[in-house]
Amino acid sequence: MKSVVEIIETAASSGATGYTFSTHPLNLKILSALQDSGKIEQGFGLYPVLPYAQGYVRLANEKGMKGLVDETLSRLSLSDKAKAVFKGGLSALRLDPIGILKAYVDMELAGYLSEKPVNATLRSVLLHEVVTDLCLGLRDVHLLDVFAQHVREKYHVSPGFVTYNLANFVALFRKEGLSMKDVVIMTPFNSVGFQMSPSRHSCESCLSALPESNVIAMSIMAGGYLKFNEAMDYISSLPNLSGVAVGVSSKEHAHNTFMKLRTITEVSGQSAQISEPVKQPSEDELFE
Repeated sequence: MKSVVEIIETAASSGATGYTFSTHPLNLKILSALQDSGKIEQGFGLYPVLPYAQGYVRLANEKGMKGLVDETLSRLSLSDKAKAVFKGGLSALRLDPIGILKAYVDMELAGYLSEKPVNATLRSVLLHEVVTDLCLGLRDVHLLDVFAQHVREKYHVSPGFVTYNLANFVALFRKEGLSMKDVVIMTPFNSVGFQMSPSRHSCESCLSALPESNVIAMSIMAGGYLKFNEAMDYISSLPNLSGVAVGVSSKEHAHNTFMKLRTITEVSGQSAQISEPVKQPSEDELFE
């Protein structure tokens, strides 16, 4: 785990302005280690993405639903655990899916907020693309709106959504009359159209038409298909991007990547976040 922490610290000192991460249990330990090191400077942003869908499916398969709940609650303090059980249980008894959603978000974030580095700041809470794009497919924006309002009111930060379908996301929000003024959108942008649905052209057109954009580009190297310089030539040509999120695999990689990004983003006014390092430690390495 030490190597992962050092990668993030190197990225931060080289120009990274934030850390985008899933609510994987390993990241809880990474944040705790960053807190202990004290090397993160004031204003470094945190962008948690929830839920960690793959992990919940795996836990449910291995331990059943009771084991899944026990595992999730084990990350919380005693007081947070009591609040989560009370709010979630009460909502379940009332068959209140909105209350369950809010209780889940609070439960998922509680441990991470308590372990975050002192100088780090929560900038946004983002909904995973599995949920976001499912709602888009169902043409149901209500759950997305509830999530956004809860994040605004409870955590006083911008709600965020990860989506692989920017054009449809924006179209659905506009159709339902929902404000996008403070909404963070993390979505793929790359010159080959990788993961850009329904097409690269539609995503580019949608981006250029957003008057108050808060769009963070991800998958900028198309899963490794593009070289960094190729990727940045394309990203630099796009209007209305507020930032980019990239993954790195070593301290040297982090330093070189974010020093280059710093030159570009200082001119454009964009931010540059480090996403989860390419090589995550195993659970054996983590708990040594």
